[in-house]
Amino acid sequence: MLTWISAAPALGRDRAAHPEGGPVQLLAFVGDPFWDPVPFSWPLLLILGAVFLLLTIGAVVWLVLQPEEPDLDTGPLVDKATRQDRDSAATIRRRLDAETGRADPTEPELR
Repeated sequence: MLTWISAAPALGRDRAAHPEGGPVQLLAFVGDPFWDPVPFSWPLLLILGAVFLLLTIGAVVWLVLQPEEPDLDTGPLVDKATRQDRDSAATIRRRLDAETGRADPTEPELR
């Protein structure tokens, strides 16, 4: 982060204020905890990078080692569900017919 900024070209008497010349102004946000809450640190950056790399490698290895999904034949399950849905739809249809007087309401499954 910049700490010093030169505001004018080098003048003779101002040259002693800064080696590059010109008057020196301290930037307003240098050292402010809002702009720099955690000071830059190479060890901290390397530790965070290592943790990120370790987690990435672990996730990739975990994904590679996962067993494959078994091939399941869902035909019988679908047939059973379809048969049950058709049976319940037929029962509802017969109940509705019995309520409207188009069928015999004395059947045991319609009660």
